[in-house]
Amino acid sequence: MRFRLCVTGLAVLAVCQSACADGLIYQLPAQNVQARYKLELLASANGEQQPARKGSLTIATVGSSEINGEKCRWIEIKMIISEDAGERATLMKVLVPEKHRTKGQSPGANMIKAWVAEGDVAPMEFRDLTDSRTLAIAVLLAGPPKNANTSDPLEIDNPKLGKVRCAGVTGDQEIAGPLGLQVPLRIDDRLHDDSPFGLVTANWSFELKVNGQSAIQGQFKLTLTDINTTALTEWPDKN
Repeated sequence: MRFRLCVTGLAVLAVCQSACADGLIYQLPAQNVQARYKLELLASANGEQQPARKGSLTIATVGSSEINGEKCRWIEIKMIISEDAGERATLMKVLVPEKHRTKGQSPGANMIKAWVAEGDVAPMEFRDLTDSRTLAIAVLLAGPPKNANTSDPLEIDNPKLGKVRCAGVTGDQEIAGPLGLQVPLRIDDRLHDDSPFGLVTANWSFELKVNGQSAIQGQFKLTLTDINTTALTEWPDKN
């Protein structure tokens, strides 16, 4: 149960970083651009190693709106995790002002609305991050980490981009969720401008705490595998 909570929490996330590690999106591409990542999730609960989980995570820009004269963007994230009983998908569609999707900002804290659905459950609308089902949004739309640092460029042989020299960003973040949930993170990202959202690889060490007590520890890894410039929303009626 706790492992599923961890997977769900990391899966309901949403997005945004820039050159100082502010989340998952380091730059905002044009409309209808999508990046797909291979996902790996390793975790242990109460000292017992859990089976490794693999899947995919896609991030796409799928629309725009103007709210009270302010330009906003719809970002859609889909995470698919392979489980013993088959694949389980979590889909999120989040509306955030464009000015809060840039370096140093915290888009999650300024979220206007979000739609979230896991598995076969009908999508639900949220206006803030007080519900446990929005924990992943809080994690992926977090602001800049503490003690953010850059590291020397490293050549990476990426499945989509080939051999590229990628700048490094590291830092710590701690997300406070509802019901006494806390998620400390250690972020290690590699970046390149040819990746639509800037991110080429992510390697995050995390811990899930409940009322201050450690419940789950693990690693969350992403590797860019594909780019699409004709992405469309899966929820055209959810605006």
